[in-house]
Amino acid sequence: MDSDAWDKSIDVTSIQNGDRKAFRSVIDMYYNEIYLYARSLSRDEILAKDLVQEVFYTLWKKRKKLRDITSLRGWFYKSVRNKFIDYARKHRKEVYFFEMNHAGLIDDIVQEDYLDDLKRKVKIAEKEIARLPKKCQKVFVLSKKEGLTNNEISEHLGISVKTVEGHLTNAIKILKERLKERR
Repeated sequence: MDSDAWDKSIDVTSIQNGDRKAFRSVIDMYYNEIYLYARSLSRDEILAKDLVQEVFYTLWKKRKKLRDITSLRGWFYKSVRNKFIDYARKHRKEVYFFEMNHAGLIDDIVQEDYLDDLKRKVKIAEKEIARLPKKCQKVFVLSKKEGLTNNEISEHLGISVKTVEGHLTNAIKILKERLKERR
């Protein structure tokens, strides 16, 4: 409906003076059209209804200035678009804030799970190291935990380098088998 038809069918003065029946006729005339437009913008039924309601409320609040509106239909479309843009801007910030907070929270949870899993694996490995034959265990601990070389272990324990290598090979073989079973 163009502005001429609107002028002929709606008593602007009545609406300006607060006539609710005249205002209701404007709502009846434009609601569905404006709602469909709002829904096409928002793709959300509830948001579209809220936007349209806000636009009609704004029209009622500004009813004294109706003469300044040259095309009510155009005013409705522009108002819905502007309300939607305001909504999108406001919620874009909220979505960004939400995503950033939750991304950090998810990272914390993943990190915590990783650390818990790592602690569990270390405990299992320590138990299995404790179950190694005593000489194997001693050589393995000196090599892997204390960081000694095979020569240093050989001198420290008074055994040959080949024996140190044999104990390490045996310890690693046993641990691989036992830890493979406990996964």
